[in-house]
Formats: sequence, structure tokens, C-alpha cells
Amino acid sequence: MYQIEELPDLKVAWHESYKCLDEPLLEYVWEVANHFLPDYEDVSAAPAIFANRYAERNLSVEERYERTQEMKTFKGTLEEYKKREYRKLDDSFKEKFLTNEDLQNTIEAYKLDVSKFWYLLLFVYDFIEDIGTNAPALNKSVLEDFSYFHTNLSEATSITLKKNNKKSYVVEREDTIRIIQAALQHFVNTYSDIIHSEQDRETMIKQLKDIGLEGFIRNDLSSKISFTDKFSLDISYKKWKFTDMFLSFIERRKATTIPDKKVKVSKDKMMLVSRLIYTVGYDGKRYNEEYDSEGNKNRMLSNLLRRYKNEKFPSVIANNYNVVS
Repeated sequence: MYQIEELPDLKVAWHESYKCLDEPLLEYVWEVANHFLPDYEDVSAAPAIFANRYAERNLSVEERYERTQEMKTFKGTLEEYKKREYRKLDDSFKEKFLTNEDLQNTIEAYKLDVSKFWYLLLFVYDFIEDIGTNAPALNKSVLEDFSYFHTNLSEATSITLKKNNKKSYVVEREDTIRIIQAALQHFVNTYSDIIHSEQDRETMIKQLKDIGLEGFIRNDLSSKISFTDKFSLDISYKKWKFTDMFLSFIERRKATTIPDKKVKVSKDKMMLVSRLIYTVGYDGKRYNEEYDSEGNKNRMLSNLLRRYKNEKFPSVIANNYNVVS
């Protein structure tokens, strides 16, 4: 069976990711992370986050806490640390990866280092599980929601108020609705005048507070995140993102013939990704077979991607990797 070289515990904080640039086992991880995950000061934080999650995967919560104290990455108590949600990195499919002869032959044909490729597989899988399993929901920001409400109110012919999901008041009187529309438009104009003025920040904040706002209405990412609403991706979306990341990695590489191999070695890039999907458990053995029982080429992954060719991948938030995908 093929052997995987062990990734050392680098103990590098996410904001110091550049310190693990020289770790050879993370070479493929860096390549994909720099392409798909936003950078922190021109260096992706993802490889350091991944390396730490890998080092922690078999530690108890007390051991993980001690490790954070050594690295000075968590300032709270052990009890506070225990309250944090935690999803351990899953490497349970390692033997499945190593014993899949067809997969390993293709990896060899592409002249890929099996250890580096293993860590890339772990990283991609961990990242997709991070954005796709009980992740914080990404909602409209306050400004986006308000803009939508304002647009609909300007066209409204009736207004319904609710209390505890029960109707408490309905108005259809045209002049009453016009008063509400005029009042909201006045608020919009006043807000716009303040934030587009050339006043200093403190003056703007005071004026916004005077009209009922405790400072600026933020339209940044943090104003869109809901940590109470949780979101999970359908498995087909996980396979979509998984394929996107691996095809990006493999597209510029070319497979060669393996000398002295007495079995047929697949050089099909989609088949390589399909077998990786089978390896991590996103689908069954049908994804591992190059041909069906009738000798037809496996097109399952291609057919899946074709379904989404005109769709945009949903905006989802990573729990650990600090990005929106």
C-alpha cells in the first residue's frame, strides 16, 4: 500500500499563514487555496487553518485547548472553549484512498506526489464540509432588506401588520398609505443626505443617532451573517464545488503512460474527480467505475455539472476558513 508522509504540527496561526509557505506537503493545498479562498495580505490563510485542523483531529478538547494556549490563539477559559461549536477534520477515508488501485494509477500517471495529493483531498473535503454543513446563513444586509421594502412599499395598495404571526391591522385607505410612503421617503432622503455629505465620521454618527439609528447601517459582510439560522448544502452542490476545485488543480496537468503497467490506466480528468468523490463518500461505487455494465462511458459527473451550467453557486459561509464561497 502507498505510504503518506506525515504533515508536521506547524503551530502557525491563521494570520501568520506565510510561515508555512515552505512546507512541501502543502504545495498542492497552497495552489488551490490561493485560487479559491480570499487572501490575507496576499497570502491565503487557508493552509494554516487546515494544518491546525489536521494537527488537532485526534486531540481531546482539553488537549486542543492547551494547544491554543501554547499558540496564544484563544484567551478564554477551558469552560469557554468547550462551549464553542467544533467539527473535527475527518480523515477516515485514508485507507479507501490508498487502496483504490485505479485512482492511485491515475495519480501516478499525472506525476502527482501521493502525499501532497492526499493533503489536497483532505483540504478540499474539509473546506466543502465547512461551507456546507450547519454553516451560518448569509442573508440580505439591513440596507438590502430596507431597499427591497422601500421599493415594494412605493407600489403597495394595502399594508398588513402582524403580531405573533396573527393579523393585527390592515389598511387599504389610499391617503393613509401615501402618508406612510411620504414619511419613509423623507427618511430615505435624510439618510442619503447624511452619509453622502462631507462631514466627519463622528458628526455623521451623531446625526444618524438623532433620527433613530445608532450609527451607520452597515452593508458589509458581517451585517449579512446570521449565526442563529443554519444552512446545509445539498450533496449535489457539494459535488459541484468539489469538482470545480479539483478540475482547476488538474486542468493544466497532463498524464503520461506508466512504464510496465499491465493494466489500463485512466487519464480522464473527470474520472479522476469522480473517483475522489467516491473516496470521500459523496457518492457510491458507480462514481468509481469508468464504464457501466454495458460498456458505456461513465458520464454521471458530467451530467450533474450540466444541470448547473446556468446557475450561480449559492453564497455560503465557512465555519472555520473565514470566507464566503
